[in-house]
Amino acid sequence: MTADISFGVDFGTTNTVVIRAHRDGTVSTVPLEKSGETATDVHPSVLAFEPVEVDGRAQIDYETGHKAIELAAEYPDDVRYIQSFKSHVASAAFKHTNIFTKRFSFSDLMVSFFQNTTLLKAIAAAEGEKEIVLGRPVTFYGPFPDEALALTRYREAFDRLGLSKVRIALEPVGGAFSYFRELQQSVTVLIADFGGGTSDFLITRFEHTTDAIQADPIAHAGIGIAGDSFDYRIIQNVLLKHLGSESQCLVNGKTLPVPRKYYTSFSKWHLLTSLRTPVSLRELDDIKRSSTAPDQIQNLIDVIEMNRGLACFQAVSKAKATLSSQDTADLSIDLGNVEVTETLDRSAFEDWIAPDLAQISQTVESLLQQADMTPAQIDRVFMTGGSSLIPAVRKIFTDKFGTDQVVSGDEFGSVAQGLALLGLDPDIDRWTD
Repeated sequence: MTADISFGVDFGTTNTVVIRAHRDGTVSTVPLEKSGETATDVHPSVLAFEPVEVDGRAQIDYETGHKAIELAAEYPDDVRYIQSFKSHVASAAFKHTNIFTKRFSFSDLMVSFFQNTTLLKAIAAAEGEKEIVLGRPVTFYGPFPDEALALTRYREAFDRLGLSKVRIALEPVGGAFSYFRELQQSVTVLIADFGGGTSDFLITRFEHTTDAIQADPIAHAGIGIAGDSFDYRIIQNVLLKHLGSESQCLVNGKTLPVPRKYYTSFSKWHLLTSLRTPVSLRELDDIKRSSTAPDQIQNLIDVIEMNRGLACFQAVSKAKATLSSQDTADLSIDLGNVEVTETLDRSAFEDWIAPDLAQISQTVESLLQQADMTPAQIDRVFMTGGSSLIPAVRKIFTDKFGTDQVVSGDEFGSVAQGLALLGLDPDIDRWTD
């Protein structure tokens, strides 16, 4: 039986979007913020936990999305902030994380995240036959990713949410489905889906029949380079020099560069919390005493001690987004006791991310080889995700396939909308696990 209403859930590394689609073809975003919060189409995939006391008993409270970001920024010393937890879904090494007095598995985190949104309420309020379609990447990433484990964890979490009949579909297919549903022709399409942690590519043949669309996947590939990687390039080239990355210090009587471990943690700002230990801070104090740039090492200590990581990453992400539409962007970062202000140039940014762009281009070449196809055999390239707006990223595809062949969807809503529409398709089993 075809559903009356379908919910597409794009649970991303960085953001989550939910869209509902009705049988009559109308679609609408489900704002995930709880009552009393400002409604937005995009809900950051983050949690912030804080210890509270209720009736004299110690408990743990938490927020998600924008509210979690605000809480972590206002009370950095008291809050345990969790971001990018989706990146651990396929990791057998990730068993749990301890948050204050409680142990959280991956499914615990995922259940907590969605329970603190309006998703369950919206589904319960919908009338008629319902479908829920959850997106998944083409390829899971991380050290020794276990796809079966990832899918088991997704299903376990949704089962605990009371949504045991959830269907799972490829995110890139969802991203392109709503666009190609409107085309009155059959096409071979390369779908490029750029997320926060991963970039997925899929070549699919969309066939129009009299009453449905059929899709035959031809080849797929992916790479763990995406928006977060581009953020880190800005951090490497602009921020770290203010934190002593180019300085030297005495190590066993020898003058050597400051150990890189203090800077690689900036690849994910929450990793900085691992440096907020007495041992690490004592090491940095020792380094500062012999450093060729003690003031810069003190800046590093301030960032760690004052929990300025979130503010740094927010400023960097904002500047990166500006460079997608402008030639320059102002970057202002409060390090605690010093403020760094610089103007970023798009051409310099493109030089910084050139190694990442080369790997993305090579992944696309490998995809074509896997499919035994040439660029001329691709009728359309459909790009979605925030990084699809970066001109240098888009240029990879326009140079290879031609400007007229490259089209874009809503960078944040395409996947969720397509997943919702898949749920209404009479041949839904063809699209989902």
